[in-house]
Amino acid sequence: MKNHFNRYVCVSFGIISGAFIVAVAAFYFLAADISSRASVVSANRAQIAKQNNSLASFAEIKQDSDEASKYKAAMDKLLPAQDELINYPKWLQNVAATYNITADFSFTANTVPAAAASPGTVGFSLTVEGENNNLVSFLKNIESQAPGFLLSFDSFNLTKNGDDTKIVTGGNMFFR
Repeated sequence: MKNHFNRYVCVSFGIISGAFIVAVAAFYFLAADISSRASVVSANRAQIAKQNNSLASFAEIKQDSDEASKYKAAMDKLLPAQDELINYPKWLQNVAATYNITADFSFTANTVPAAAASPGTVGFSLTVEGENNNLVSFLKNIESQAPGFLLSFDSFNLTKNGDDTKIVTGGNMFFR
């Protein structure tokens, strides 16, 4: 019986030890599987958060684009196309007649093409002659009131001849 008891204890101990080894191995593999799945879940959540941020950024850019198009349209109204500058001398002659002065206008060869971020410029030369007060009013008018034309004066040459004054000026006109 003693042999039978020893064998029973050894077999029981072996079964318990085997069950313990199987349980430890199962726990180890289960922990590794849970860890890898947690990493996948964490990576998926990070990807989802990134996509949500991208979607929110896209929606904001789309909204800003709509608003920017309004400003672009307004800015396009401020500056004429280069081809539309041909109308300026005729407009200038009409304004000069209003102020009872003579005006001679010409474009120069100093043309800088428009770029995406900056307007183009074309040089001009203007000679006006008439009464002093009329000339000052005329120059203020064409610099600040020209409909659809934006220009700047760079140089002046003033000559007084009796009651009349002659101004020779140059500058740049801007276009889109």
